[in-house]
Amino acid sequence: MANYHIHDNPVRDQWLQKIGGLNTLAKGVALLSEFRSKYTTPLRESYELELDWGWIECKLEEKVALLKHKEFNDQQMLNRCANGSDAQQEADAVLAKMAACTDKYQAEKIHIGFRLAFKPPLMPVNVFMDTDRILGNKLMELRNIGYYDLPLEQLRAERGVKVVTLQ
Repeated sequence: MANYHIHDNPVRDQWLQKIGGLNTLAKGVALLSEFRSKYTTPLRESYELELDWGWIECKLEEKVALLKHKEFNDQQMLNRCANGSDAQQEADAVLAKMAACTDKYQAEKIHIGFRLAFKPPLMPVNVFMDTDRILGNKLMELRNIGYYDLPLEQLRAERGVKVVTLQ
């Protein structure tokens, strides 16, 4: 647990400076993508920002959305990802990968990867929401009804969970 106040703290101040220095969409996309990969989702690389990651991600998303609005026209806002790629083509590629998937754990990784790479403002909401819905449906079909009926130890073993205990 961090040793500082939750709301006004040096970590948030440091990130606000970093976010404030973003002046192009490309830089914003790079920082947001790196941040999500490192500090969010169950697949995160670090728990260093355990108290602040959600707030920081929100501030990064706000900045990227503003930079996107500044650099994109209306047509691009609806059809392009913040990195410039065609949103529907990106969605179709992920949907095809999920359609071919038959393993529930791999499906989870596909879904998490999609959210890491494309959660708005990186992908237009109109494309993201429908794609996310389809991915979620397939994931739930693969998990099936009995997924949560597994004993905890068996579920942990299947998922490769390492239990960490505090002493």
